[in-house]
Amino acid sequence: MSKFLVLGAGIAGCTSAAELAKKGHEVDLLEQSPAPGGSVLSYCCKATESCVRCGVCVAHAAIQETLAHPKIRLQTGITVKTGTNNGKKVTLQTERRNPFIDLKLCVSCNLCAELCPEKCIYSYSRGGLTFYAVEYSACRLHKGRTCTVCADACPTKAITADGAHTKETFTADAALVATGHKPFAAEKKPRYGYRRLSSVFTGLEAEEILKTRFYLTKPDERVAFIQCVGSRDPEIGRNYCSAVCCAYALRMANQLAYRNKGADITVYYIDLQNFDKAFPALIADITKQGVKLERGLPFKIDLSPDNTLELLLPGAGDGPSRAEYDAVVLSVGLGPHEEIRDLAVSLGLAEDEFGFIAGPGGNILTAGTCREPQSITDTMAQAKAAVLDILRKNGRSDNG
Repeated sequence: MSKFLVLGAGIAGCTSAAELAKKGHEVDLLEQSPAPGGSVLSYCCKATESCVRCGVCVAHAAIQETLAHPKIRLQTGITVKTGTNNGKKVTLQTERRNPFIDLKLCVSCNLCAELCPEKCIYSYSRGGLTFYAVEYSACRLHKGRTCTVCADACPTKAITADGAHTKETFTADAALVATGHKPFAAEKKPRYGYRRLSSVFTGLEAEEILKTRFYLTKPDERVAFIQCVGSRDPEIGRNYCSAVCCAYALRMANQLAYRNKGADITVYYIDLQNFDKAFPALIADITKQGVKLERGLPFKIDLSPDNTLELLLPGAGDGPSRAEYDAVVLSVGLGPHEEIRDLAVSLGLAEDEFGFIAGPGGNILTAGTCREPQSITDTMAQAKAAVLDILRKNGRSDNG
């Protein structure tokens, strides 16, 4: 039986870990944030009268499978300090913040949150799953004090509270890096008013809103989607397509129009990427729903005299035109995680011209959006292929 490390517990990491575990291998799955799932747990299902193949439900099922598998040891709140790879073994020196809540043992009884003297433990739901997290700045352990109230109260011994940090060394035969992506910071495009104008949302924020209601700001609203915010833009060093923005914006616009019948929706784009075989049918549905597709991106967004959002648009002949909306959704691009560059270098991973990473082969491979922008379904397929590749290259059988 072989042991493997998977870095990152988003959809690529969870898919990889589950595939390795199903083939009989022990897996240490390391995640920096308090819970697994990554950004995919924030995505809403975009079905209308039928499934539109967005992949969200499949991804949620894969994450649930990972949490349940006995051969996967999930560690959250982990920071990798250093890493080495001698071609036969991968070793990571890590530090974990405490209290650590083992989500595989947690039964969501809520005793830790109720009894915490500083009220720094809280629960939240994402993708139909309940997680617990810690506000470390308020925790006694991180103020130089001793406290084990949460650990003592936990009926399943899911909580570790032995000091503020726990250092641990992980060693494995091979590793798969699936550390995900970082969405473009929309405030770096100040002309679009993100954070300055309250009704300007990123695509991810719009996804969160539409999980709980059928509109962004009000029924019968006017909504504009603006594509390629932080991608296909050489001025900011991102002259590449983020691959997924057209798919999620068009599906979201279609669902919004379907559920909010009085809405007036426009998608502004450079050009539309044909993302899979369902693309023609989706365009037909969007047209039927009355969603308008306009080539050309707005120059600027400001607040109009009646407190709506005024878009300055490219014009023909007489100069720029203007259009007013109640809400704007910015389709932000996908970029690399700059924070993992030092680790990538220490493990011998290559970096492309935009900062995405790729494995050198051998006993370390990469999968998912840390490698390149890609959809949920493509990410899961690539993760499964990477597992087969890493087993084959390291002389392992499919069944351990």
